[in-house]
Amino acid sequence: MQRQLNKETMEKPFSVADQAKIDAYVQDALKKDLKPIEKPPANWNWQPGYTCNSIYSYGWRAYSDCAYYYRYYGRYW
Repeated sequence: MQRQLNKETMEKPFSVADQAKIDAYVQDALKKDLKPIEKPPANWNWQPGYTCNSIYSYGWRAYSDCAYYYRYYGRYW
């Protein structure tokens, strides 16, 4: 089961190039008045001076959460 899920995931790698998807996610969250996560999970290894591009390798969820936090508060974590 896990091998199949890994295969499916790797067949559709995450790409930030589709900025329209990220913008749609952010706009939808703003419309729903959802609060962004307060701080990044420890496994993202967030450091002062990082931007959303710094956590690109963590996938779509990490990047979109970062983008939403930045859009909501106007700063990074």
